[in-house]
Amino acid sequence: MNKTKRIENTFDIVRILIAIAVAYLIALIILALISDDPLNVIGLFIAGPFSSKKHIGDIFTRMIPLIFTGLCMCFVYAINKFNLAGEGAVNLGGCLAACVAIALKETSVPGWLCIILCIIVGALAGMLSNAIPAIADQVFHADVCVISLMLNYILLYFTTFILKNVIKDQGAAVTASYKLGSKVKLPKMIPGTTIHIGLLIAIACVVFVAILFYKMPFGYKMRAVGINPTFAKYIGIPVTSTIILAQIIGGSFAGMGGAVQILGMFPRYKWESLTNYGFDGLMIAVLARKNPILVPISAFLIAYIRNGADLVATKTQIPPEFVSIIQGIIIVLVAAEMFLSGWKKRLIFNAARKDLNEKEAKA
Repeated sequence: MNKTKRIENTFDIVRILIAIAVAYLIALIILALISDDPLNVIGLFIAGPFSSKKHIGDIFTRMIPLIFTGLCMCFVYAINKFNLAGEGAVNLGGCLAACVAIALKETSVPGWLCIILCIIVGALAGMLSNAIPAIADQVFHADVCVISLMLNYILLYFTTFILKNVIKDQGAAVTASYKLGSKVKLPKMIPGTTIHIGLLIAIACVVFVAILFYKMPFGYKMRAVGINPTFAKYIGIPVTSTIILAQIIGGSFAGMGGAVQILGMFPRYKWESLTNYGFDGLMIAVLARKNPILVPISAFLIAYIRNGADLVATKTQIPPEFVSIIQGIIIVLVAAEMFLSGWKKRLIFNAARKDLNEKEAKA
């Protein structure tokens, strides 16, 4: 790695940390202004998520769907196509996984095989969800952002129809599916917490995507298309198929995330509204700078902030919505290319001048 690239990578990480620090500072100032006991509230917000094993477990549990949708959006972000169907993919993946779980719970199929089948079905559902706007964009030149946003609601109404007309338990007090069955429940990893093996599945997916992005030919093609599709076309990369395939692969992770969330956290399927996991995935990908290796770190950060906000809302009169302020500031500062850009340019210029001086001295 040359010195300029190393400076740019280091700068991106430092810039994200500074953005987080600025957002936290503003949030703490707001807490101090609106709270009667600011020191207690600030301490609860910062240290509360680490105050017990249960709270720590809640952070990691909350990370799981964010990792899956963050990976999905890394593919979309890499090719510069804002396909937001990952939100609908989560719903469809969770719903169809629940259907498979209910259908298999009374059979002799082993539990581990049922879990694998449910996750595969979820992944296929996610692939289909992302494929529709991807193909509409490349074949019919439709606006992928608009198509995908509308598709999210179509998929929501479709899964709601399935819930109410196909898998609804008429004996349940609320609108919910039949029980999924114990054999398809993802086992807990740590007693006393809600952490389940979906976390290991998510981390395995991160490793796979990182290898795909940086060690496989398709990853190079995808990133080349995202940077300059015209250049990619002239060097022989099939641009259209690469763009479509990247979105389809990304969708599989969102659908998988929906399946894992249902199998790991709920005894029944009862989603009747958008989960927002897909939209959160876009935020995770932006924070990670479309680098899948950084997705778990970004997911941990968002989960930690939200857990802190929930604890503050539970024990004080401050609503948890103030966490949106933190998230908004972080995203704005990270996405803003001019934020601290002068500092980066000076670092690169000074490094280049130093190299030039060293070469002249040797000559």
